[in-house]
Amino acid sequence: MQRNRQNILSKTIALLLAMQLFLIGLQAKSQIDQGNSSIEALIWMTQQYISVLVKIRSLQDNKEKNNSPKLKDKR
Repeated sequence: MQRNRQNILSKTIALLLAMQLFLIGLQAKSQIDQGNSSIEALIWMTQQYISVLVKIRSLQDNKEKNNSPKLKDKR
């Protein structure tokens, strides 16, 4: 049951992060429509994507850390 709940939570987080990336793209398009240059919008998008990628990486690291077999002390 715990594993199933964790799986659903992971999928929900992935969906929310994907939606965040989609919304960043929409915001960049609206910036271009408002008169900003494509390069400015691309730079802004890149800055926004970096924070999302950092979140994804930290979640992945936590998942790998939790899934790795625990080493027992042999003292």
